[in-house]
Amino acid sequence: MDGAEPRAELIRTLDEKYVANSIAFDAMIAAAALILDGERLRRDDGAIDMDAIRERLDALTWHVPAMRQRLVHTPLRMTTPAWVPVSELDLTRHVTLHPTIEPDDPAAVEILTGRLNGPMDPSRPLWDFRVVELDSGRVAIVARYQHVIGDALFGLKIGDVVAGTEASSLVPAVSGADRAAVGVAPRTGFGILAIAWRAWWRQQRGPRDAWREYWRKPFVRRLRRWAGRVIRPVKNAVIERSGETARVLVPRHSRYLDVELAPAVKLAYRMGGTIHDLTVAATLRAVAALHPERETVSLLVPISRRTKADANVRNHISVVKVTVPAGDPIEAVVPAVRAQVQAAVEDPSRRDLGARDWSGYATFVTWGRERRFFGDAPIETVTGWPAGDPRDDIACLSCSYETRLTISVTSRATTDIDAVMASIAESFSVPEPVVAR
Repeated sequence: MDGAEPRAELIRTLDEKYVANSIAFDAMIAAAALILDGERLRRDDGAIDMDAIRERLDALTWHVPAMRQRLVHTPLRMTTPAWVPVSELDLTRHVTLHPTIEPDDPAAVEILTGRLNGPMDPSRPLWDFRVVELDSGRVAIVARYQHVIGDALFGLKIGDVVAGTEASSLVPAVSGADRAAVGVAPRTGFGILAIAWRAWWRQQRGPRDAWREYWRKPFVRRLRRWAGRVIRPVKNAVIERSGETARVLVPRHSRYLDVELAPAVKLAYRMGGTIHDLTVAATLRAVAALHPERETVSLLVPISRRTKADANVRNHISVVKVTVPAGDPIEAVVPAVRAQVQAAVEDPSRRDLGARDWSGYATFVTWGRERRFFGDAPIETVTGWPAGDPRDDIACLSCSYETRLTISVTSRATTDIDAVMASIAESFSVPEPVVAR
């Protein structure tokens, strides 16, 4: 590849937890379903034009380097794994067609969650698309990515490239500069270490600061992390043989609720919060309804202090535990959520989450008010699906797109998810108070 230099990027130590073992790898796969007008994705004979879809995605990946990288281990696993460019991207493995036509039914969501996409190969770039033909004529693109690639905000940046705000049937051009920007993989693992060393050294202000930075973390902790990487293949083999994966990754089911965005924003504002606060509060109320015996209920809430200076950091999420009285009405829970989340945002110091008494997590993302297109096919709806700790009972992700808000929930199969959705629907439909005249 002319002009392309060897490139490698070590993942952060904090991000290593997403690939710490085979259970964490499978649990931390996030998904989103885009439902499009299917007419513009078909050949003349009416079949889905997979060649055209793959051609477009192949070109687009050159504008998203993260989609053309895979994780590799360094010699003796001395450091965290590193992202390196792939020389070839097999789109037939990453972009597949679902074998059957599925019902276009809001109650039939399993196909949209990504759980039917099949296993993700850790030796390849950690994303895939499943193209699903619906019986209405519409088409769903179910996109997945492993969380180590980045958090939801980083994922939205990828989505901004894959789905633009202007319709165009033209395949994006790929220039030599685009290919050079992606780079090539170092020839050896020691080449990765050399690149990583140079990147780390450039961040230091001299030998003295470099010495202090290295010893800032205790040597024993570094040794333990290195030992954990070395024995990871053995641990994965034990996990596979023992059946621990089946015990931990218990069956889950999902539902989603679609509401108008503007009334939801107005409702949240009237209660003293935002859509994010209302999403968390509604989920807390649902947990309280499931557990009437509890005095308090808790959820984890992801927060980001991302700025322009660290806009390219893949994962920049912290979590705060939000706890409220189980008997409080939604009007009291929304401002309580807002107060606790804002306090965490304003205080960057490390917070102790305390005892593991939370039921899961809830969060909100937005894809904006502009209509988006895959090529010239308009994207009609967007449904995001949360990934989380396999020990959690419930996870909720709300996503706004154009004038709609989709609230998606995934829970253990033993949880009454219909009751959860009914409670959340009630929280999002609180009537305005009657004003005496």
